[in-house]
Amino acid sequence: MPKRVSHSNEKIKRLQANLSSLRNIANWTAEDLAKRIGVTKQTISNLETSDGKTNQMNPTQYLAIRSVIDNEIISSENPVLREAMNYLFNPEYNITTDSNDKIVKDLKIAQLGAASKAAYLSQPKNDAQTELERKAMAVFALLPLTTSILGTASTVYKTFAFFNDISS
Repeated sequence: MPKRVSHSNEKIKRLQANLSSLRNIANWTAEDLAKRIGVTKQTISNLETSDGKTNQMNPTQYLAIRSVIDNEIISSENPVLREAMNYLFNPEYNITTDSNDKIVKDLKIAQLGAASKAAYLSQPKNDAQTELERKAMAVFALLPLTTSILGTASTVYKTFAFFNDISS
């Protein structure tokens, strides 16, 4: 009989708590992310504004969102998104069970997300510049800030192990 997945999975909670910030770091709107994983914009909004008791992210949503984030990191080489994901999910950053450490990490990712959104919105719009060029300019403007917020950068990104992430 298959093992039932608990909704109390820490990785799922961590992704949901930081979804809005990670989306901003990737320079995606809620609608962009929704299209990428095949849900409505409202579903993304509900996940981002959840109080943790209602609208909990389920394992399927977690897998879909982690997949599109991993794809974005690999295909666009977004170093800010890569470092944010490393910071939240790789064991080398020593995430402990101490709730204060988790709160500090969530606040740092929120700062980076806000800075990413501000950097993107501050890029001047001109006809010669494509949307992708604007997003790239915003990402590279944030590289020095990333190190100051998260600490020294890791050069390796380990993609997540699909079913290990939701069953542990």
